[in-house]
Amino acid sequence: MFETMRTRRAASLRMAGVAIGGAIGLMASLAPAMAADDHPPYMPTKDVAVTYALTRAAPGGPTEAHMYYQAATNRMRLDAPGQRGYVIIDRAKGRMVLVMTDQHLFMETPLNVDMASGFLLNDQMKFQRIGPDKVAGTGCTRWQVQSSRASGTVCVTDDGVLLKGHGQDKDGGAGALEATAVSYRPQPADLFAPPPGYNRVPMPQGAIPGGGQGGGAPQAK
Repeated sequence: MFETMRTRRAASLRMAGVAIGGAIGLMASLAPAMAADDHPPYMPTKDVAVTYALTRAAPGGPTEAHMYYQAATNRMRLDAPGQRGYVIIDRAKGRMVLVMTDQHLFMETPLNVDMASGFLLNDQMKFQRIGPDKVAGTGCTRWQVQSSRASGTVCVTDDGVLLKGHGQDKDGGAGALEATAVSYRPQPADLFAPPPGYNRVPMPQGAIPGGGQGGGAPQAK
């Protein structure tokens, strides 16, 4: 019985990972690199909601993703249409919450910044400014991003919103994301917590949230 439940939880975790795998996997293999003095903001500074179109070299997986950010709590939510779960990133507490909507369950795990680097830029990445651009009607600055394992470009607004990314890893895989809609408006608090009545369950032993869920899709940088 226990083994069956654990197997189901592991399967649910994989399904939840699919919801963001196409997006998070875009930059997940960026390894720590020398920090540059000139860099984009690492996180948004305002409440914002962004819809992204996803492109991956590997077939299958989501072709669209949504990111929601609440500045007051420094929390981010990532989901994709038609998927059975979503992920909440709590940067202040250093954790990720994987919510499984079919089972009314959620799991918590320490935040892996590299794993979530598709939406969480950080000071371990090396940046080089390219110049101004505009995506989805919103101005941004293009940056070259480089690490020991991957390289590419991102376009980030002055207030820290990632609008576009494209990259390739050393194995030749490629992936991209591009904002199709950007909305600066207050985000409701209930987006960033498991719904009432959901039960917390332990992370299945050996499970790596987000790991391998990008379907081999490389990192958008």
